[in-house]
Amino acid sequence: MSRMSAAARDPCRRASMAVVVLGLPLLAHATPEQPAAGAWTGGFRLRGNWVAINVRFASEAETPTGVADILFPSYSGAESATNVTLVDLRQTADRVHFEIPFGEQKVVLDGQHRAGTIAGNFEYQGVKGSFGLTSLAEVSVESLQSFYGAYQVAPDRVISIVRGWGNPRTMNYVDYKTGQVGTLWPASETEFFSGTGRDVSFPVTLRVFFVREASGRITGLSWQPTHEPHFTAPILAVKEDRVIFKNGDVTLGGTLISPPTSGPHAAVIVTPGDFGTNRNQLRMWAHNYVAHGIATLVFDSRGAGESTGIVNANSFSDLANDVLAGVQCLKTHAGIDPTQIGLFGFSNSAWTVSLAASRSKDVSFLILQSLSGVTPWKQEAFRAEAQLRVDGFSTSEVKQGAEFMQLKFEVARTGIGWEKLEGIMEQARGERWLPYTNPPRSLDRLRQVYAASMTYDPVPALEGLTLPVLAYWGDKDTFVPPRESIAIFEQAMAKAGNKRTLVKVYPNAGHSLLETTSGSPSQGAQAKKFVNGLWTMQIDWLRANVNSRE
Repeated sequence: MSRMSAAARDPCRRASMAVVVLGLPLLAHATPEQPAAGAWTGGFRLRGNWVAINVRFASEAETPTGVADILFPSYSGAESATNVTLVDLRQTADRVHFEIPFGEQKVVLDGQHRAGTIAGNFEYQGVKGSFGLTSLAEVSVESLQSFYGAYQVAPDRVISIVRGWGNPRTMNYVDYKTGQVGTLWPASETEFFSGTGRDVSFPVTLRVFFVREASGRITGLSWQPTHEPHFTAPILAVKEDRVIFKNGDVTLGGTLISPPTSGPHAAVIVTPGDFGTNRNQLRMWAHNYVAHGIATLVFDSRGAGESTGIVNANSFSDLANDVLAGVQCLKTHAGIDPTQIGLFGFSNSAWTVSLAASRSKDVSFLILQSLSGVTPWKQEAFRAEAQLRVDGFSTSEVKQGAEFMQLKFEVARTGIGWEKLEGIMEQARGERWLPYTNPPRSLDRLRQVYAASMTYDPVPALEGLTLPVLAYWGDKDTFVPPRESIAIFEQAMAKAGNKRTLVKVYPNAGHSLLETTSGSPSQGAQAKKFVNGLWTMQIDWLRANVNSRE
């Protein structure tokens, strides 16, 4: 008998727990000659949508200089730009004027500098309005990690603080009771601010202060909304183990977050898509589970954090085996009930976890958020056409987009017709409908992605599921076809003879289950809350289907 390797004997190795918390000084105070020195964040509303601006004014140059990022909403028809050198920058003791040029356009901003804000008027393509910026501190990602956690406001209310979804130097929060969601930008090492909306930073409507002991440990927070009562909340005591597990040549790094009680606990593996996701972005789901007695494993997707491999170049079969390696990892952990290990997948990763569950009897339950019942290429064709419609494009433009998507995937499948596709892209350059189709950059890349993942059929895996399954959608999802997906899911469950399922559809909810009027991705930055009851619904279902110890 051959000797087992260390990885085979222990499929879930604990990694070092050492965490270095680095405190960086605040940006230099403004001088009279350069009153707006340092970093600022904010933006303005353009035709009802939020446009984010990040500005960095030089603090040492004799002549005022600076750079800016301008970030337009998805498919707005304007190209976002980063590190743009400011022009016509003029500063006085209390006024700041500057322009952000990009492409053939520019944004002109003129504002008053007062008490950590710059507010005034902007002009862009003949549109005029107001803008605002707030002074921003530089805080390291390592320092921000100390704030990640679940904060207990009341027995029935917990707020989750996680790594920023779009920017690792920010944090996001979710109030599980109210559904409120937002981004926290640093004003200092322990003070953060937010506006009203998921990615809106101005005007400031919330300030959050974290309480840190002399040892550096975070013990709680002070929550200070502008127009609501203030409150404090202690951080929930949890146990965290950094773990490493392997799928063949690929190493996956993750964190197991467990309730402080002895257990053994039921566990959920929160599974990322194939997009380079960091584990700390997944804590949004983990904190809700752990606050109710269920351990949760979050891990870096391939090519991110401590995980090896390549981003966005993997089959769903490979990704499903990554998850099953995580299941084997948890089965060896003393604090986990090996008979109560389930999987959570959202959007792209709902395909991954349903395939994984169909392959293993070690998976005991499954939660699917915004699953697509059709193949990825059909889902993408639906997305482009649906989002063109909800964003008000003409019938002819919607038709152009739909026909382009059909041709794109036919070229991806056969390798024939690339010249025609290139010709359409060249002719449509500058047309607002074209970015909705994610036009390919090369034939080789188009065919590579298509072969790796775009033909995956989720139905056979669904038809093999006999375990408890919770599946839910937003009825205004424009990324996956909700009605068609629900019908396919229910047909698959009937064929499997699986009666242990719950299907939920949330009105006025988009792909991420945030409240929306249309499902347009351009509204995402301004989304204020998750739909009512989303987070408690998951816990109620788990209590009915999983043996957990709170």
